[in-house]
Amino acid sequence: MTTYDGVVIGAGHNGLTLAAYLARAGLKIAVVERNPRIGGGTSTDEPTLPGYRFNLHSNFFMGFRHSPLLRDLELHRYGFSYIEPLVQQGAAFRDGTCVVIHKDLDKTCASLARFSRRDADTFRELHYLYSVGMRPLFTSLGFNAPLPIDQLKDRLSGSQAKEFLSHAQHDLFSVVRKHFDDDRIRTLFTSYMHVITTESVPGSGIVFPLIFANVMEFTLPVGGAQTFPLALQRLLEAHGGAVVTDADVQEIVVKNGRASAVRLANGETIEGTRFVASAIDAPTTMRIAGEELFPEEVRQKLNGWHWGNHSLVTLHLALKEAPVYRCQDFDPDIAQAYNMFFGMDDIHQVESCFEDCAQQKFPAVLMGNGACNSAVDPTYAPAGGHSAFWWPFAPYAINGDATEWDRNKAHYTERVLSVWREYAANLGDDNVRAKFLFTPLDVERLNRNMVKGAVRMGAYVPSQLGINRPHPLLSGTRTPIEGLYLCGSSTGNGGGINGQPGYIAANTIADDLKLDRPWTRVPPPEWRQVAIARLTRCQRVSSAASRPARPRPRGAAGRAVPPRRRARSRTRAAAAQTPRSPHDVHSRVSRVRPQPHRAPAVARRRRPRWWRCALAR
Repeated sequence: MTTYDGVVIGAGHNGLTLAAYLARAGLKIAVVERNPRIGGGTSTDEPTLPGYRFNLHSNFFMGFRHSPLLRDLELHRYGFSYIEPLVQQGAAFRDGTCVVIHKDLDKTCASLARFSRRDADTFRELHYLYSVGMRPLFTSLGFNAPLPIDQLKDRLSGSQAKEFLSHAQHDLFSVVRKHFDDDRIRTLFTSYMHVITTESVPGSGIVFPLIFANVMEFTLPVGGAQTFPLALQRLLEAHGGAVVTDADVQEIVVKNGRASAVRLANGETIEGTRFVASAIDAPTTMRIAGEELFPEEVRQKLNGWHWGNHSLVTLHLALKEAPVYRCQDFDPDIAQAYNMFFGMDDIHQVESCFEDCAQQKFPAVLMGNGACNSAVDPTYAPAGGHSAFWWPFAPYAINGDATEWDRNKAHYTERVLSVWREYAANLGDDNVRAKFLFTPLDVERLNRNMVKGAVRMGAYVPSQLGINRPHPLLSGTRTPIEGLYLCGSSTGNGGGINGQPGYIAANTIADDLKLDRPWTRVPPPEWRQVAIARLTRCQRVSSAASRPARPRPRGAAGRAVPPRRRARSRTRAAAAQTPRSPHDVHSRVSRVRPQPHRAPAVARRRRPRWWRCALAR
């Protein structure tokens, strides 16, 4: 029997995040993985031709520069870096028009204003509210265990907090209709909301503010998504830990009510003297630990776990030249867009696609998003080539039969490619060197935790979000079994590439074992009136360009007082009251990346200095 301080089941990014943090706290950790390679949903492969790299699961690392992992774990020292493209999103339509989202706020609003000036103004207001003003709150919500709704309401006060919580009254379509008027802009944002495979049911609109906050913050991992778990593995091993692959855990050994070891399929036992943590899905964890050890209400919830009504079918292309979209004549900036949406022309087609998925039909309207990663990072393809993909939404089983994907893969490959060709002018056979279709059934085969092609390891519906993920008794990562913790994507705040469940579990275990943390913990969520007053001033600044300039105050001698001197006292007062997160805005890694947007020139000259100080933090 091999002995460690702790054993983590599953070498996906969440399990490795937990292991890396606790290794830095001085524990000897083993991570066991059933597959021959690590990564889980952060996998990179060359399924078409040598040198053409494709991320088979996660590709868009959303809002990653706000993650505490970058600073706490110094991942740049272990080989991880990312790029924030200057042109973030694009939505192409069959009539030749398009919408483009930039890192630059003014350019984004100019693109939206071609369709609706009101929608452009709304976008600007929502950006300052959610992407800037409430960013510290969202970071705190993400990297702390979910709170019951009554406790959350006690911590949030003011009109902005009330507006944030009001989104729980909506589904994904009604929440977009609430904010935007133009059909094209609505279509873009309803498609964008489904990127995280959220189901459009009443209550799911609560995710809108958090998702909107990242619409201008998509990143691409340099060299492939797998560089993220590989960096975590290097850190773990540098601190005395180990990753064991081809190790299929069949049982969590529980003695005297405490989890003490894991037993592998080959009969080997690996002991965790202080804890065992599971980064695989919660239903499987319960079964291998012993269902009888969990309360009846937990057993019912996990045995009836809703994996989701839709998955993704991804077409990977090895190309000579990057795709050229026909809508470039309308807006040339679409050629530099990182995340590309197409296939849908109005919100009704978006609804139709998900209705077909729910009925297990191959969608009559194929719609989704994708990217040409090699246009952003040349390491994704050899010289003289490009790698591109598109992942439209699709059901796990077609007409109730998942093996239909295997029987008619060539047929479905051509159907997906034919829709892509409607938007891209140069995807003929002379440009396509190789193609590979990665189906929902393939998703499940590559990652057994993604049951029925559930790329988030469980649908995003209100009954499986927040404290309900996976169950109120388990959402804080502790379980009824002493020494057993959850840290997978089916745990509270899980389902994205952010390491949040692993981070939360690391802090929980550090609390229980009374470890000294070599990192600064993200503060608990709170939003009070002082922050709202600050945000209101931010919103006033954003509209400064539309107001006439005020006369500059005069001193005793009749000379104008410099703006910097006038703002000095306000700077100190605002700095003392402004809620801060040590992980907000810029990390060491992201400072070398393209910087965030700038406000309009007029507004920037008139902007109070306290605002610049707050952003610099």
